[in-house]
Amino acid sequence: MIALAGAETEEKYTDIMPYLSHDAGGRETITAKGKPTFLLPEYLYRPELRIQEMDRNHVDMQVLSMMAPLARYDIDPQLGAGYSRIQNDAIAKVVNAHPNRFVGLATVPLQDPREAARELERAMKELGMKGVEMATDVNGKNLDWPELWPFYAKAQELGAFVLVHPGVPPGVEQMREYALFNLIGYPFVTSLAAASLIFGGVLEDFPRIKFCLAMGRLYSLSKGAAGSRLQDKPECRRKIPKPPSEYLKLLYYDTVTHYLPALEYLIRTVGLDKVLLAVTTHLM
Repeated sequence: MIALAGAETEEKYTDIMPYLSHDAGGRETITAKGKPTFLLPEYLYRPELRIQEMDRNHVDMQVLSMMAPLARYDIDPQLGAGYSRIQNDAIAKVVNAHPNRFVGLATVPLQDPREAARELERAMKELGMKGVEMATDVNGKNLDWPELWPFYAKAQELGAFVLVHPGVPPGVEQMREYALFNLIGYPFVTSLAAASLIFGGVLEDFPRIKFCLAMGRLYSLSKGAAGSRLQDKPECRRKIPKPPSEYLKLLYYDTVTHYLPALEYLIRTVGLDKVLLAVTTHLM
């Protein structure tokens, strides 16, 4: 769910807001940063059609959040704050119109973590959102970037659910073909985010934040691998007093593994109570 540039959008934001365009076949496409990105099925941005789709699939409730690739951590922090407010107000409007079918997660301007903390508080206290979606990095900085600590403190204070969605992978230019950015890039950056949360001391300092790693396809950050690194590498013990496997217990994961044995392994490793039902929508 996204707010699109339109008549109601303040002029200073029109150049940075995503908008609908059409491809050569007349299909609706999200254009962001001047480039077409995803084909956008109509039911994804029209709530009444989304609810019909939910009913067909026997889904009672969905969580709405902005598409993670459209988070604009790269823009001026002041513009980023306004951009986040527009997105959050748009999501809240849909949730308020259909409170028995949708709940919302906020987006926040993490390029300015203190402003992100303020927007998270507004979104949860004034708009009724349940938490926030964030990318796996902030402009190339991992999730143990020290500047993020005030944001994490606010998230813990508010009891926020934090959905960590894959961002743009390093080396993405080498992943343009064959959907490699998804097949290889997304699991890689998710593993990198999990490792940063663990080894960087985020989960040590903020153990009550409910972090959920979207697309639960972690490459090698299993209990065994993480535990062995603790024994072998002194730098892994620099910021955490407990074995990494203890922090893995604090994370949540979703079911989007695209491979049943991988999902079964995830459940055996972390426990059924840590795995949330999720599906991917049909973006092209």
